[in-house]
Amino acid sequence: MPYRCAIVDDEPLAVELLSNYLGSIDRVELIMTTDKLQGVEQLISENKVDLILLDVNLKGVKRDSINLLLRKKNCHFIIVTAYPLSYIKDITIGPDHGYLAKPVSFTRFQQEVKKILGIQV
Repeated sequence: MPYRCAIVDDEPLAVELLSNYLGSIDRVELIMTTDKLQGVEQLISENKVDLILLDVNLKGVKRDSINLLLRKKNCHFIIVTAYPLSYIKDITIGPDHGYLAKPVSFTRFQQEVKKILGIQV
């Protein structure tokens, strides 16, 4: 059964790149792309997503909302942002979550997704 993934980003080029990257990884299926948190919140509550690639700099979204989302236990997150970790230190990235700096290389992306999902290389 494939891992179900969603992308939350408001940059169309980033969404396209991440979508293409996900399509190149076995056992991973992209089920949604959105620029709003509400859509993925429902997926999480219904246990319909395993991994969310999340940009933390979404228009109109406060950091508190992102931190609340990251506390969900039945989903993994990879923060994908142009900001260094030191800039987003108010975002709580737990041990079950990952981080990727934009621009993201395919090799680094693949390593992080496989690590977070526990997929053997």
